[in-house]
Amino acid sequence: MKKLFNNILVPVEFSKQTSQVVGKAVMIANHFRCDVHLLFVENHAMASADKHLVQAFTEGELADYEVKMQELRNEYLPMLEDGLQLLTAMRKGSKELHVTSYANQNQIDLIIVEKPYSILPMRFARSFNINRISKKTGCPVLTVKGTAKLEAIRNIVLPVDAHLPLRKVMFASYLAKHFNAKIHLIALAGPGEAEDVESKVYLYKTYQLLRENTNLSIECHTVPGGNIADTTLEYARQIDADLIVVNPGKEMLLSGFVNRLFARLLFNESRIPVMTVAPAR
Repeated sequence: MKKLFNNILVPVEFSKQTSQVVGKAVMIANHFRCDVHLLFVENHAMASADKHLVQAFTEGELADYEVKMQELRNEYLPMLEDGLQLLTAMRKGSKELHVTSYANQNQIDLIIVEKPYSILPMRFARSFNINRISKKTGCPVLTVKGTAKLEAIRNIVLPVDAHLPLRKVMFASYLAKHFNAKIHLIALAGPGEAEDVESKVYLYKTYQLLRENTNLSIECHTVPGGNIADTTLEYARQIDADLIVVNPGKEMLLSGFVNRLFARLLFNESRIPVMTVAPAR
């Protein structure tokens, strides 16, 4: 199987969990023999969203972030296996713009981001739109908490909607092969007969694709529910999954007024790492 991961990008937040997330990236880099790129973007919207940053980004404070970045590099470079690099970069402006351009210019093929804590909309000023990033870069975007356990992935949940999810299958099977993990394919058992038939057709096609091209362990289920994101999360919790792999869009959109009001997505609610993979462009 072709090597899919060569360069990992971590957009650095300098939050309480940043060091742990960088540690996860280094662990993955060692496993797949990748270089790691740390990128910090000076974004004035962050200052308006976080009171400890309200007066941020004077020259002296920016220098403080440069020092912190160097400290991260000094801490984690020795943990990388011989021959692997840990590169750092600082930018100023739109975080989403710079993450996208850096990924495209540096052949990044996996982006690892911290799971946001707060539901407040302003909080997202310190992050970016994962749906758009995954589409603009073509990279899978892995959202993790600092406490996530990624060193032993055993169960991967992959929801199937009304299409054949080729890129999701490619990345999920790549990870499953490396970690000897089981892939759980699930689809909604729709309320109407037509929807139920359609979901089963693509679920079966996806199962058949994996069965004919891999020797991976696979489970295949239709699950009652009205929302694919809700159903995926509940199923993943029930089986104690280690990873969820989704497409951007409705597979990430949780039901409920509060979730819609605050644009809360699957990765906001999930303690399980979520990998967002855009379909082929």
